[in-house]
Amino acid sequence: MLNDKIDLIVLYCQKMNYRLFTGKDEKNIIYVEGMDVEGNFNNDAPNQFNDVRLVLSNDFHLLGNWSATTEPGRFYTEHPMNPKGAARIAFGQYKAWAVGMHGNSQPHEALIQVAEVMVYRDSNKDGLRIGDGVDRGLFGINQHWGYDLPPDNIGRASAGCLVGRTRKGHLEFMSIVKTDPRYQADRRFLFTTTIIPGDQL
Repeated sequence: MLNDKIDLIVLYCQKMNYRLFTGKDEKNIIYVEGMDVEGNFNNDAPNQFNDVRLVLSNDFHLLGNWSATTEPGRFYTEHPMNPKGAARIAFGQYKAWAVGMHGNSQPHEALIQVAEVMVYRDSNKDGLRIGDGVDRGLFGINQHWGYDLPPDNIGRASAGCLVGRTRKGHLEFMSIVKTDPRYQADRRFLFTTTIIPGDQL
């Protein structure tokens, strides 16, 4: 069923004038908020891994998909690291990530934010973007793993990062994106990532 949604995702990106990479073996990283790995839409309830991380090929075939979250969990929503509120990434496309290491207790290879992105600051702690102030900058919005936490509890796995739920899935994700010839040619290559709302597809 997810394959049936790929055309919708590509059309949405084209409508929004997002860049789709079509060079030989180039990869497209896309997160869809409120959609699961089967391609089913959901109500995007808070504190759940109910989003999907996708990698599409240069001709828009699905190379991988994994359960993910694009939002902070309840813990960091209620106990934000920034006094303005927890970060919730704004929908859009950003060229902002390079391969690096994430984490202190369980360091692992990830895509590390190295350029600015836009986020909403959840100052009222309601788990929504509506009415929240906008902030732009370097906030450590990394693409890392979610420590194999259960689907219905993000726990402390995300304070606003783009998080694949499982270790295994994240390692698969990294293995695929690192085959991109642009990264192979330059290990400092910046990966572009697109975050889209499932309810707009």
